[in-house]
Amino acid sequence: MAREFKNAEELERALRQLPAKLQKRAVKSALRKGANVIKKAAQQNARRFDDLETAAKVWKEITVRTGKRRRNGDVVMRVGVKGGAKRYVDNKENRRKGRVGGSYEGSGEVYYWRFLEFGTAKMRAQPFMRPAMSEHWREAMDTVSKALEVAIAKQAEKL
Repeated sequence: MAREFKNAEELERALRQLPAKLQKRAVKSALRKGANVIKKAAQQNARRFDDLETAAKVWKEITVRTGKRRRNGDVVMRVGVKGGAKRYVDNKENRRKGRVGGSYEGSGEVYYWRFLEFGTAKMRAQPFMRPAMSEHWREAMDTVSKALEVAIAKQAEKL
């Protein structure tokens, strides 16, 4: 049976007692579970954009990815749309295709997600990613906390 932690300080103290490699493994696992809460909410929000005429589905392109670590070694988890966001860059001599933001696991099929999320000069925004985060962040944090408790107990058993 997993140990129950009373508060975040106790959880952090238990995490710090693990070796660095096991700490990262536990944190990465817990963060991925929390990010999946946001991902599922974003997918649910994006389903309203399904176009029966095409095979492309915005919700199918939403993914969770481990981000690049910061200098201090923090683990970063990101929820995004495959392919990032594409745009055309005008450099006066010619138009070339450019990319805005990072790429999430390949090119992706729905480059237009950014237009839906943020709107354009001719179209109002119909956000699906931002509301997922703002409405479900507490649930995601609870999931991370519970998953971290389990992961710490599991990693501690290995010692």
